[in-house]
Amino acid sequence: MTEKDNIILTSWLTKASHDLRNAEIILNQNESNLPFDTVCFHCQQTGEKYLKAYLIYLDLDFPFTHNLADLITKAATLDKDIESLIYEAEQLTPYAVEIRYPDDYFNPTSEEAKEAFFIANKIKDYILIRIQPNSKA
Repeated sequence: MTEKDNIILTSWLTKASHDLRNAEIILNQNESNLPFDTVCFHCQQTGEKYLKAYLIYLDLDFPFTHNLADLITKAATLDKDIESLIYEAEQLTPYAVEIRYPDDYFNPTSEEAKEAFFIANKIKDYILIRIQPNSKA
């Protein structure tokens, strides 16, 4: 991996961690009527950015998509084990666009937001275990 590729990879990982942190901050509030739609959006973005970072790490081009299953399928060409995440990741995909606009507006429940957060962390953990400094020649 070139230094430039490493910088790009690090940038994707940083942005992904920022999305996850934003979701966590909201979930940790002791208020009622929290913006769970925003939590779910940030969780989808977390998954998408970690998956795109992993594709960069694997030296695979990725399509312009918010569909996490498509990104996992692409990564599975070099890492079959990642397919174990596809069902859960598909649950995050609708939070990419549909949830952001009032046309299709719905506010997820606290339970749905917590599940999205769990899935985002699962994707993060899967990928960070595999992306280790100097682990790819």
